[in-house]
Amino acid sequence: MTTNHDKSNSLFLLRILNGILIGGGAILPGVSGGVLAVVFGIYQPMMELLSHPFTAFKKHWKLFLPVGIGVMLGFVGFAKVVGGLFEKYEVQTLCLFIGLIFGTVPMLLKTAQRDGKSTKKDYLALGLSFALLLAVLLIVNRTGKLSLTLTTPWAFVSGIIWGFSLVVPGLSSSSLLIFMGLYESIMSAVGALNLGVILPLFAGIALVALLFARLIDKLFNERFSLASHAVVGLVLASTLTIIPSFASTGQLIVGILLAGIGFVAAMQLDKWQAKMDNR
Repeated sequence: MTTNHDKSNSLFLLRILNGILIGGGAILPGVSGGVLAVVFGIYQPMMELLSHPFTAFKKHWKLFLPVGIGVMLGFVGFAKVVGGLFEKYEVQTLCLFIGLIFGTVPMLLKTAQRDGKSTKKDYLALGLSFALLLAVLLIVNRTGKLSLTLTTPWAFVSGIIWGFSLVVPGLSSSSLLIFMGLYESIMSAVGALNLGVILPLFAGIALVALLFARLIDKLFNERFSLASHAVVGLVLASTLTIIPSFASTGQLIVGILLAGIGFVAAMQLDKWQAKMDNR
């Protein structure tokens, strides 16, 4: 017989896993940690925490504690292995994440329709956010790579970029940092726990969070359906732009299989999470 203690432990471990994936998503090129926060139902509570820290932490502390542990594990852990792992299995890793994200889109749309059926304004918000982010990401992807040197000011700027990728789901900080030529240096510094880089990096993240989280939280409170549909558009646009090129038919087949596994896993994870939340 399953006890309440067992159920609580299962939910705690699930939240840690959610956090690990969010932290890892912030590290992986092309993948957005903000999108994964939306996928796992953590985005809106996270905005509440950043805009009203004491009230939100008291309300959601059972969520934030395991997720925070997971994010740190995912962020630092992926930073240590991302170089070799992503270099060897870039296509496969992206396909798995694509399946994972697409598998949650039905759930995201259902959540967006919490207050009733979608209106024309909701679909307009979805379409506009999709088109705008897609245009920005395509321009970045087609522009030549810069070659900047990682200094304390550039670490701070990189933190600002990372901050925007958290508060605006779909913006991939990793892709932008690769474009600037700073990604590999930052990964090496984070993996080595170099505080000279980590502190200004997190200062930049904190600055963006403090400036924009309250605005986003207010938008969700006053225009939940509109904001939620816009987020779905951001998720779809960012996911389309990370679809990789395949070197062979065999790689394509493996990629489709991995995307399928990610899709099914996302649906099962959503069911398990809903079950644990209800309990």
